[in-house]
Amino acid sequence: MQARSQDFAALVKSRQVIVCVGSGGVGKTTTSAVIGLHAALEGKRVLVLTIDPAKRLANSLGIQAIGSDPSPIPLERFEEIGLSPKGTMHAMMLDMKHSFDSLVQQHAPDEDSKRNILQNKLYQYFSTSLAGTQEYAAAEKLYELYMQGDYDLIVLDTPPTSHALDFLEAPNRLVEAINSRAMQFLYKPGRASLLGVGTGYVIKTLSKFTGSELINELSGFLKAFSTLFKGFQERAAKVRELLTSDVSTFCVVTAPNAGNIDEALYFYEKLGGDHTRVGAFITNRVHPSWVPHEELAMPSMRISAALGDTMLMEGLDASEQKQFAKNIRNNASDFQVLADLDRESIQRLADKLPKELPILQVPYFSHDIHSLRGLNHVRKAIFQD
Repeated sequence: MQARSQDFAALVKSRQVIVCVGSGGVGKTTTSAVIGLHAALEGKRVLVLTIDPAKRLANSLGIQAIGSDPSPIPLERFEEIGLSPKGTMHAMMLDMKHSFDSLVQQHAPDEDSKRNILQNKLYQYFSTSLAGTQEYAAAEKLYELYMQGDYDLIVLDTPPTSHALDFLEAPNRLVEAINSRAMQFLYKPGRASLLGVGTGYVIKTLSKFTGSELINELSGFLKAFSTLFKGFQERAAKVRELLTSDVSTFCVVTAPNAGNIDEALYFYEKLGGDHTRVGAFITNRVHPSWVPHEELAMPSMRISAALGDTMLMEGLDASEQKQFAKNIRNNASDFQVLADLDRESIQRLADKLPKELPILQVPYFSHDIHSLRGLNHVRKAIFQD
């Protein structure tokens, strides 16, 4: 465990982009914040970017809210828990609409095109609600922040697994969509295209079924938006190049139950099939083996005698003391069952993965992690600090 933690610490030190992926509810947001915290302590300028709609990251970092601009985490917040960071830490929430508007501003050929796109009703829907646009906007924002060079490390917290796959594939999907025959029929000029010579007749015919306002909006959207496609293609290729380069790595976050382990393995295979690099698996909420098996078989009378006159037994008669001791043993036994199941799941995960790939464990905590102090407990578990 110590060696694997050192391997992961070295990986964090050497990378500029870390993408945390996994199922919903396994602790990706917390893990992202913990990785950012550790890197800041080691001297890096860190930004944690979340597209998690639950917005839990602000609570964990002890700030009121996270907006679309980077929010610094005050150094005195670290000092309150005895930490002295050598670097800095910022956090921000993805603003999907703002990200797409920035793309339009960058790639539109002129002011009229910008205005026509930004004011178009279909674009306003597309840039906020269409499936997959959140993931593509996240990839674009990640690339923009990376190219600005203001941070040594950017940690991205992604949505649940199925959406994370969309995030990974977003750049390729956009290029494929633009290059498809159906899309080219819609926007390329010429007699065979929807926007060519026969546009008026086509719109008039379709209006009978869909209404002229929608068709006019669609026509205006495609005419204006098609001017951006070349720039989108070039940018998508660069985003893909960043995600598959040596400066980036993926961290798969999971929980030690069969369903989450299966999803984590599926995602690992998907990443491997796309020739991207997985730097580590982090398994959260692992039940530890606190009580030796031989002690779990101890008779309740012996447990009661061992507790003796401690405060736990204060005010209890002999019968109540015996029942209390029995409850303690049963609780420990139940917890051990969970610990055994977790150990078996993690072993199954290890059997499916390369031996050199770190599988790090964060123990089960009796409370949620919503503070810097809590994040530091998780950090110590992951990095064995």
